[in-house]
Amino acid sequence: MTLGYKTYVRDASKSWIVFFHGFGGNYTIFNRQINDFKENYNLLFIDLPGHGESPNINTIDENVLDFTGQKVIELLDRLNIQKPHFIGVSLGTIVIQHIAMVYPSRIKSMILSGAVGKWLWWGELVGKVALSFPIRQMLPYMVPYVSFAYILMPKKNHKKSRNMFIREALKLGQDSYLRWLYILRDANSIYKSLRAQTNHIPKLYISGDEDHMFLRGITRHVKEEHGAKLEILKKCGHVCNIEQSALFNKLSLQFIQQLDPA
Repeated sequence: MTLGYKTYVRDASKSWIVFFHGFGGNYTIFNRQINDFKENYNLLFIDLPGHGESPNINTIDENVLDFTGQKVIELLDRLNIQKPHFIGVSLGTIVIQHIAMVYPSRIKSMILSGAVGKWLWWGELVGKVALSFPIRQMLPYMVPYVSFAYILMPKKNHKKSRNMFIREALKLGQDSYLRWLYILRDANSIYKSLRAQTNHIPKLYISGDEDHMFLRGITRHVKEEHGAKLEILKKCGHVCNIEQSALFNKLSLQFIQQLDPA
């Protein structure tokens, strides 16, 4: 399997930034980042397995995070990208930390936007219901997915992000939906083990003050990490790179430029 991807190459001498989207999305969610980031960096946008232009994962037996990490490294090797910066949104933040844990020499820094950690109790309950056998058998996957989208992004100013993820998730398929949903369900336990082993890599968290499901847990996580920084954007929900794209771009580029001047 080869992952779907798109590149913007500025100059062979420039550093690379790799982008991972969230659950149900694809690399087009980063359209508002392209112009600002491509001025001084080479860009690689990757579709996670089962998303966008990447193949479905219904025939994969191994752990989906292990499989994804392996395929990402294969793609980096093929493109001769040695040690890029990584930017991820939501589910993409878990993928990045997994890569940092298994392949620590291949990551220069990480920006974790709308990071997924501990769910609020009622969010965990909704997840358990969505994964229960009767619901899986009775309802098309888009019914609980749309419900999740409204739970995570309920406000009027979240509408653009919410609609984009609902539209793109129509291409996801039942098998990929369930495989990735299990990862999200176990996000807190996964996150703890990943965080404990990736503390040496520079991290910037960017979350919205209206990211009600995850902000409290992420704030707690960041306090326990050495050197990690958290930026909280006002009047912003879960998908910061869309809702507050200009500020997201500014903070992200400042962070990267401090480590790797253009």
